[in-house]
Amino acid sequence: MSLLQKIRGMAVGETLAASPSVSEAGQERRKNRRLQSSRLTVYVNGKRHKTNDWSLGGFRVVIPRNTLAPNHVIKGPLHGPGLFNRGEYEACVVWVADNGEIGARFIELSPESFLAMSAAQV
Repeated sequence: MSLLQKIRGMAVGETLAASPSVSEAGQERRKNRRLQSSRLTVYVNGKRHKTNDWSLGGFRVVIPRNTLAPNHVIKGPLHGPGLFNRGEYEACVVWVADNGEIGARFIELSPESFLAMSAAQV
């Protein structure tokens, strides 16, 4: 099974949660490392937004309040400085905070996005 197939098969909330995903024993439960230094630009409802952080499992971003709800599927272009020019993504909103911040889980990534993001995770 490829890494992309594993990501697609993840349960909602497995890589993103409203609070840090840490076990009671204090161990990180996320399967993919979060990156904050090389922010992605994602387009949500046609508008450009910089991610707060991201991993191969999904991303966290602030958008206008009351725009999206959990389980809403979003898709569009994404790109990252020094990573790749432009790719496509599809994601499912996992959680929405009162300040407009959302956590989304990737459902689909274009091959060029997946390869560039995988390389950035090293």
